[in-house]
Amino acid sequence: MKKFAFVVHLRENYSKDLSQLAAPLGWIPDNIYALFLRNRPIKPFIWSDITLTPGAREPEGHVIMLPYSGEQILRQQKHMVPMLEGAMKLAHSKGAQIMGLGGLISPISLGGKLIADNPYLAITNGNAFTAVVTYERLSKLINNHIFSPLTIALVGATGSVGTLLSMLLAGEDSQNEFLLVARNEQRTRDLAAKMKAINPKVRASVSQNLLDVKRADIVVLLTSATESELTSAHLKRGVIVLDDTQPRNTHPSLLKKRPDVVVIDGGLVTVNQLRCTKGGIGLPQGLSYAGLAETILLAKEGYEGNFCIGNPTLDQAHYIKALANKYRRFGFQVAPDYSFGKLVDYTVPEAIGINGQFAENKSWEGSY
Repeated sequence: MKKFAFVVHLRENYSKDLSQLAAPLGWIPDNIYALFLRNRPIKPFIWSDITLTPGAREPEGHVIMLPYSGEQILRQQKHMVPMLEGAMKLAHSKGAQIMGLGGLISPISLGGKLIADNPYLAITNGNAFTAVVTYERLSKLINNHIFSPLTIALVGATGSVGTLLSMLLAGEDSQNEFLLVARNEQRTRDLAAKMKAINPKVRASVSQNLLDVKRADIVVLLTSATESELTSAHLKRGVIVLDDTQPRNTHPSLLKKRPDVVVIDGGLVTVNQLRCTKGGIGLPQGLSYAGLAETILLAKEGYEGNFCIGNPTLDQAHYIKALANKYRRFGFQVAPDYSFGKLVDYTVPEAIGINGQFAENKSWEGSY
């Protein structure tokens, strides 16, 4: 097995995120951090060590922190590429041979294209396995729903994960309608045409208006763009939302306003013996984000060279799924359902279809 690295960024703010390293760091107000760190860029650093083998004495992987918030990363994209080079150098110095991209680091590096040609280590953006896991979870939601056919909205459909997910869905023989929602009309229409090329019977419509999502029975959220944040106004009664975004684009207040709505945390998989030190990844032990899991699978296989750069392909989806099956004794399967960090168990109430009931009050405050 090769050693691996996974680069992330701050999800909430300095106070909340750094408190995971040491509780006293959370006592400092965020505006003090912002004032002190203004014009004082912090270099990437080791946020967490990862082991996969019980009793391992040395880290088998590292989480590397790019110490900027999602908002800062989007605002300073050109500045981030040199910072990513620093992260690659650090990973290489620790013996890593492949590095995965977490959160918004994939989109701001064009899915890894801007850093793929480097002398340090191989890159994968994690989007192939993320699309596969999302497809598998969505398929279960569709099959277990009491209504049929369904309208399924893919918000951010033309993105890296959304495009592959659409291709996978097009291969199904179903009467469901797929509503592709994205900002660029031509790209969205092209995606619908590609789905029809795979399966002429597929029902695919397109929209640039988020309010059109209100007719969907299931909504898959695939973009962290601020203008795509789902609110009560966008959702019909009894809708299921699969939030595949990191940072996420739904808020817990949605469930208070709309108790009929179910929100499922997307992109989570089991990795049975995964253990993190220090900052962690914001998940219970034994759970992983699909992007990190893709990196681990490739490291386990000893994969040579870059894997998923830019938009993932159907061939890459089939390959990474085959690896997940090969190593399924270690996990790499769709995780139990969580909603805003709380483990949930689903029942089927009257007239709605599906609703979430919290199980055993188990929860975590996910950040990474």
